[in-house]
Amino acid sequence: MTSKKKKNTIYTLAGKIGDIFFIPILLLSLVVTLVIFTQNQSNKVPSFFGYSVVKILSGSMEKSGFRIGDSVIVKKQDTNTLWIDDIIAFYQYSDSADIGLEKVPLKNVDDSVEVTLDAPSERRDVEDITGGSYRVVFHQIIEVLQDHTGARYFRTKGSSVPSADYALIRDEFVVGKYQSTPVWVRDVLRWISSSVGMICLVCIPLGIMIILQSLALIEQVNFMYIEKKLINGKMSWQDRDAQRLLKTGEMEIVCRVVAYEKAPDDEKEDAFFEIWRFGDNPTQRQQELLTLAELSQKFLENKDKKFYYEFWKQNLKTKSEIKILDEQITDIPTNLD
Repeated sequence: MTSKKKKNTIYTLAGKIGDIFFIPILLLSLVVTLVIFTQNQSNKVPSFFGYSVVKILSGSMEKSGFRIGDSVIVKKQDTNTLWIDDIIAFYQYSDSADIGLEKVPLKNVDDSVEVTLDAPSERRDVEDITGGSYRVVFHQIIEVLQDHTGARYFRTKGSSVPSADYALIRDEFVVGKYQSTPVWVRDVLRWISSSVGMICLVCIPLGIMIILQSLALIEQVNFMYIEKKLINGKMSWQDRDAQRLLKTGEMEIVCRVVAYEKAPDDEKEDAFFEIWRFGDNPTQRQQELLTLAELSQKFLENKDKKFYYEFWKQNLKTKSEIKILDEQITDIPTNLD
């Protein structure tokens, strides 16, 4: 239960503090964990604004400082700008439709081969293979080639292995180019994706948020119980619980109306101040309600409780409020002394 009113109790304040500190951590952890989990389960690499997090699954790049289990950031970009020594993440897939095509090595990044052929109709694209058994590999480009359909290919190699990868990677299957990811960032991403990290950054904040929100909900339910007792005349506005509710600013307007009417005549002045107090900076609606409360006083001064409630019925519009006021009118004796 979320209230738009000002909340000053320890539970609701704790809930707001939890929202400020825990929600960003929780969202970040959930995103990173979801990305890595999705990659591990389906080999599909989600992208956010062109950036992806890729988990290194082998030690083939250890000489370049990348360890097994590291998570690095890659960015999707125009594959025509990729060149030798660039480190890329790619789906390890060789399309059989490309086997018979001549591939010409390029001497620099601006070179190109004349396009004289249409792309083979049986070519597969990245959507055809994601979710299958094709791994996402993180290696370095050692050669760039192009065929006469305009497609580029990349020969790749791990810095810690003696030979190049067995297959050329067509540009379609490049996930992205490595973006400088400091070791400490990789360590953080590694920790987030671990069981301990998930517990600390997902399960614990989520558990704390649930506890805080549950306490706030319990408090709201308790406030509703207090309001019911006030409306039924089973609690005085001076009661400690009623005072606590008033100080939070949570008391419903119809409850204020009834609580003020039921206050003894010799307490009316103090009751008005406490019940209709809205703080130093009341909203326009609160100012309007205070004016209405001042106008309604004259009916109680004349001991005309019925007109008092009829007055408020004209100014409180919801069915639940009007029902409560009608019940109060029904309980008023016909002949008042």
